[in-house]
Order: sequence, then structure tokens, then C-alpha cells
Amino acid sequence: MNDDRFLIDTHCHLNLSEFSEDFSEVENRAMAADVKRMIVPGIDLQTTQSAQKMADCSSAIFFSSGIHPNDAFNLEKNWLDEIEKAAQDPKCLAIGEIGLDFYREHCPHAIQVEVFKKQLDLAESLNLPVIIHCRQAFDVLWPILSEWHDRNPENIGVLHAFDETEEAAFAAIAKGFLIGIGGAYTYKNVPRRMVILQEIPCGSILFETDAPYLTPVPFRGKRNEPSYVRFTAERTAQVKNIPLDQLISVVKENTFNLFNKLT
Repeated sequence: MNDDRFLIDTHCHLNLSEFSEDFSEVENRAMAADVKRMIVPGIDLQTTQSAQKMADCSSAIFFSSGIHPNDAFNLEKNWLDEIEKAAQDPKCLAIGEIGLDFYREHCPHAIQVEVFKKQLDLAESLNLPVIIHCRQAFDVLWPILSEWHDRNPENIGVLHAFDETEEAAFAAIAKGFLIGIGGAYTYKNVPRRMVILQEIPCGSILFETDAPYLTPVPFRGKRNEPSYVRFTAERTAQVKNIPLDQLISVVKENTFNLFNKLT
């Protein structure tokens, strides 16, 4: 592949225990597959700090700083200060993974909303984009996120692992948000995903794995890893009927435009 058309995994949890025994091999396989940049999100203080350490040790890895909604309960008093401190690292590209998750009952909804809003405010103050997690909560999350954008048009981000409706996708795109496309879009069990993939413009897409989760076909059922982002890219190019190299080039540009500290 041409050097200027490399792949980027914009969301991979390489700091989780699933990669503790073979992280170096996973990183090497990613590089061999032309996945030359990887973004490791924080989901709590510990994983934010471990992602930061990974980024310090690898030119290919960047990170984001944030509290996942499922981890928003019983936070340390200084949690926001710690998230801000990590976010000031030059290799921190965003505030995330943040949002709302009403599928699992790990944290009361009101607390999730409070922690989400505080992190949106932090992202605005630092002029950073956000990486948004949303599961069965779009009706609550979108008005909050939309209002955040409306008060400052530079407040944007990506809806990670997007699994809402086509209408929700276009509402987000209309305000400058990008849509995170991962391994689930290689599955055939949810037809609306193919409709979304067909309809949304290439200029509004980011590629991700969410490794170790949401492994794409043909490796579904096994641990996901960044090298597999290629299968999502290939599936997207097939559905949209455009050359793979052309799509990769556009999505790379999308990624650098959103995460403007990425090098």
C-alpha cells in the first residue's frame, strides 16, 4: 500500500488484560497490515494512565482521556483533574470514551449524565474532540451532545461503534460528527447497518476495531485486534462500490481532520 494511504484504528483497547501477554506481537501485526496509527481510549483513570504510557512508548500509538459511563460511579474526588492532566499530554487526541449506557445498569443514569456533561465541558475548554459511547440512550444523549455543539461549532467528535438509526446518523453528520464504523458492519444480522453504510458519505466515516470486542468477519468469535480493521475497510468499500485505496485515503483524511494532534 502507498505510504500515504495507511489505515488507522481509531478505537482499540490495547491496554486491557486481553493483550497483556502478546501486546508486542499485536502491534507488529498491525504495522505489517499497514495499520500505522492506533488510538487507545481511556475508560477510567487507570486505563487512561496506562494508555498514556503506551503512547509514550510507541510512535504508532496515541490515546484519549476519559471516564466511560459504566465506570462513572463512585469516582475519586479529583477524577476530573486527573482526566484533564492526562489530556494535556501532546499525544492525547480527545476526551473519551465518554457518553451514556442505559443497556447495562452499572451506574445510575443521572450520574452518567452528570459525568458526561462535565467531560463535554472539559473537552470544550481544551479544544479537544470527543469519543462518544452510546448504548440504548440516544434519545437522552443526542440533545445533550447537540446543545454542546450548538454553543460552539468547533465542538465535534465521533460516535464510536455507531449502532443507531439512519436518521440518527444523518442528524449527527449534519452537525459535523463522524460515524465510527467497526467489525459489526461486516455482520449480516442487522440489515439497517448495511443501509447506513450505503447511505452515509465517505467523508463522515472513521474506521475502528473496538478491540478486543466486535471482531469482524472472517474472525468473528475470536479476539479482535487492530490488524483486523482492514476487513471493515474492505467491507465498506465493497458496499459503497468504490476502490479500497480511495476509501482508505478519504477516511485517513477524516481521521487527521478530527484528531488534529495526530501526527
